[in-house]
Amino acid sequence: MNPEEPQKVPVQKTRAYRKWLILVILASFGAIVLYQVWGSAQKKSDTQRRGRGEISVQVSPVTRKDLTYSLSATGDIVPLWQVDLFPKVSGYLERIHVSLGDSVPQGRVVAQIDQTEFSQKVREVEAKVAQARANLAELEAGSRPGELRQAKESVRQAQSRFDNAKLQRERVEALFKRQVISKKEMDLAEMEYTVAEAQLAASQQNLNLVEEGVRAEVKEAAQAKLKEMEAILAQERVRLQHTQIIAPFNGEISRRYVDVGALVSPSTPLVNLVHTETLKVVANVLEKDISLLKLGMKAKIKPESFPDKVFEGKISRISSSLELATRTLQTEIYIPNLNRMLKPGMFVKIEIVLVEKPQTLVIPKNAVIEEGGSKFIFVIQGNEAFRRSIVTGYEQDPFIEILEGVSEGDPVVVRGQESLRDRATVRVVQGS
Repeated sequence: MNPEEPQKVPVQKTRAYRKWLILVILASFGAIVLYQVWGSAQKKSDTQRRGRGEISVQVSPVTRKDLTYSLSATGDIVPLWQVDLFPKVSGYLERIHVSLGDSVPQGRVVAQIDQTEFSQKVREVEAKVAQARANLAELEAGSRPGELRQAKESVRQAQSRFDNAKLQRERVEALFKRQVISKKEMDLAEMEYTVAEAQLAASQQNLNLVEEGVRAEVKEAAQAKLKEMEAILAQERVRLQHTQIIAPFNGEISRRYVDVGALVSPSTPLVNLVHTETLKVVANVLEKDISLLKLGMKAKIKPESFPDKVFEGKISRISSSLELATRTLQTEIYIPNLNRMLKPGMFVKIEIVLVEKPQTLVIPKNAVIEEGGSKFIFVIQGNEAFRRSIVTGYEQDPFIEILEGVSEGDPVVVRGQESLRDRATVRVVQGS
């Protein structure tokens, strides 16, 4: 074998590879040329079509439809009423009759404070009232015959003592003038005379009172004292009643703060009571919708916890002023909750139907063009698009009510209208 023959094989492979590479390059170049030619033809076609003024559009006819304009909002369910119950008096908690989750009717005793001291105070004041009443009755009854006789006898005795004292003073005075007795004995006699005279005057005055009866001011004072004690008694009886803490409305116990034996005061909360037969949710209404809002309107309540259930509520309260920060009006919606499915704190979606327009003219919202504060659409006649100004009404996605500018059945451009001008030539195409 010739030693140079093995070198011929690589040379043949190299030539074949070069031929293959040249073919690939030529094919790629041809493809690029063809693409450029095709693109040029397409541009030319589009230019020719634009030159003819033909624009592709999609249309939808003006139809009649039952349109509903609704307010949608979100909110949290809260109790219609919710209070912490506090005692009105201080004392040790003797009993508490409810636990967490218990239903409580209005008027039921929720808790009881020890009544011992309060009952004792009532009995004490009752005794004072009885005494004041007896004193007044005695004054109103007037003087008894025995009292009159006793008063007259006191006057007689006082008169006798006065006469004796007067006579004694006269004798002592005569002896003193003759200097038989001392000045001390004279002063003693004078003092006895003065005392006897005062006793006689007091006895006579007492007799006059007995004969005339009790003075009016004395009776009035006794009557005022009786009224004062009766008022104190009423107050103590109220304090005794306040040892019982009463449920002010039907509800459920959502919290219990204390246990039996605790020392409580008017600042100590005992339980939290919530009314759950009727719940409420607050919705914020935009300023533009305020005129449509009315008391009694129904609302659909959709809780996030029950996505397949819809509850019905009613607008029961409307605020009298707007929130300045949001320019919205607060509205309270009451929701009956007889089956207790809804719970305070739940997040809900709210829908309130504000307006219902049966069989009104509507078009898709995307057909409307706004420009300079006015609205218009394009209506197709033949192969031309005509611009028409319109007046719109309420919206219900994806439709909008048309009050003026079109008639039922008019084909309205819903896609491609951004490129149109009045009386532009169009080509209607189908599309989804």
